[in-house]
Amino acid sequence: MIDDVGEIGCVVVYTCRGKDRILSEGGSQAWRIDMSRASKRKYLVCVQNRNETWGQATADHQSAFLIAKISRIEKSTEKGSADRAIIQISEYAELSVPNAWDGNRNPVAYKHLRDFGINTFEDLEESLTWTRLGAQINFGNREPADMPGDDYVAAQVSTTSVGDSAGDDEPKALTVDEAKIGLARKFGVSIDQIEITIRW
Repeated sequence: MIDDVGEIGCVVVYTCRGKDRILSEGGSQAWRIDMSRASKRKYLVCVQNRNETWGQATADHQSAFLIAKISRIEKSTEKGSADRAIIQISEYAELSVPNAWDGNRNPVAYKHLRDFGINTFEDLEESLTWTRLGAQINFGNREPADMPGDDYVAAQVSTTSVGDSAGDDEPKALTVDEAKIGLARKFGVSIDQIEITIRW
């Protein structure tokens, strides 16, 4: 029996990838993290970020939707992600914890299981349905192999519009959609919550 389950540490990621994508890749990637620090945590909790559309999101925005047992943390093999890591998992269970992200700009956090309502052994092992990670799922051509990272650096909004002829020292023009994405990311809210008014 585990005492003080709520005190067990976990790595929390704010990810655009949905459950199926994470399971197909064997874990959550491609993160710029302190691998040594993250390796000391036993669990991974994934919180859904719907500010981007490329990751096949499966849960509500800012909802914790997946908890997993970390098997190891290694350098990501994803193309263009040599400086990032994959948090590999051995078992997983679905969660449903709304409003689980505090708006922190850094999409990786270190928390405790109690932050997601897991306080006892029964909460962890009996109330959750754990599944061992099996064979990887083949998604065919639904997503490119070299997906952008979730870390806001790789997935930042492009500020150069097609046909934009501004000089290097001039601010680049943004479309309304690009501005909404940037503002949603800045304030940690859904794109649907951003309204832009232009006065002529």
